[in-house]
Amino acid sequence: MSSELSHGLLLLEQGRLEDAESCFIGLLAREPENDFVHSRLAVCRMQQPGRKKDALESIENAIQLRPDDDYYHGLKSLILSGLYRSKEALESADLAISMNPDSSFNYGAKAAALCELHRWAEAEENCRVALSIDPYDSNASHILTNVLRLQGKSDENQLAVDVQLSENPESAYAHLNAGWAALQKRDHRKAEEHFREALRLDSSMDSARTGLIESFKARSWFYRMYLSYCFFMQRFTGKGQWGIIIGAYIAYQLLRVPLRQIGGKWAEFTLIGLWLTLILWIWLAPGIGNFLICLDRSARRALLKSEVIHGLWIGISLIVGIPLLAYGILRPYIPFTPLGAMFLASTIPATMTFSNESRKGRLVFGGILALVLGCGIVSSAIIFSAGVNTERAENLLVTMIVVSALSTWLGNVPALRRDDSG
Repeated sequence: MSSELSHGLLLLEQGRLEDAESCFIGLLAREPENDFVHSRLAVCRMQQPGRKKDALESIENAIQLRPDDDYYHGLKSLILSGLYRSKEALESADLAISMNPDSSFNYGAKAAALCELHRWAEAEENCRVALSIDPYDSNASHILTNVLRLQGKSDENQLAVDVQLSENPESAYAHLNAGWAALQKRDHRKAEEHFREALRLDSSMDSARTGLIESFKARSWFYRMYLSYCFFMQRFTGKGQWGIIIGAYIAYQLLRVPLRQIGGKWAEFTLIGLWLTLILWIWLAPGIGNFLICLDRSARRALLKSEVIHGLWIGISLIVGIPLLAYGILRPYIPFTPLGAMFLASTIPATMTFSNESRKGRLVFGGILALVLGCGIVSSAIIFSAGVNTERAENLLVTMIVVSALSTWLGNVPALRRDDSG
């Protein structure tokens, strides 16, 4: 092994990814057919934000030079999982396992791909196979802890967390898992302690920063209810989640008729109000949580700029929009009605604009947000200048409400919500 390669591997181990990448690229300029260096370059790039597509190109170069190396196919599987190409990732992991069924790394890669598909039980099975081969496989242990929690196996999850902390108390991942386990048990104080420790051990761990923010939000009983809903829904696959949502909607439709007969239109309006409240609660709870953190001088330092904007937009829109809409309905000054409705309707697309990892999604929902604001302002201006409500103003108001409601359906499209930077 050359001194330059040893230096590059040391830089990679130290987390100096850009320096390591430069070292590996220099080596490949002189040895373009060195498959091992291509694979190390892939590892280096996959750990950098927005570089997974480059990492995929590097590992494919390694595979082209040495297609019989099972580790390369397992690594390709992990990169594909990071790019949300789960089915391809599963194929690569299966190929790696067929080449070497005694590698814990390959089973861990398959478990990661199964996690992206929300196939928790199968992911757990593959993690246990990996750990039976190598009990010290940290990647498999980390994934296993997660899938146990995601399946609601709290006792087994706690046992796995305790084992991780006892074996390696200085592991950022062990404290990360302990934080999420505590948060799922509604112990936000203990969760906060573990997330802070994870960030102390690895200040670049974004998942720990996210967990810390969630623990801050969980100080509110309102947000703890939302987290309980999220943890419950995580147990199911995508199809299972849609089944629950559609089932709830069917139940809502079936209850409308008997309620109308028993309690008249007010009973039906109450049911509609509860249904709309549930939908809005699901979408707005994260933004309200960010707003509450913005009010805390110390906790708000953990928020990103986009999260601060998100929280302030949601909080201010609700504080201003509800009184305006109520005043516009109860008093004869009609222009307040579309303005209040505009502030409230803007909260849905704003949530998916400012808290969205997808560039494509930000453009789509940003466009919807602009349309909602435009409809609200123009509708109010028409009513103010005419002195009465007009058909054109009503049409704009309806358009504003419809596109805001439409954004809740578009928000369930994965391609419009997940990171597409590569």
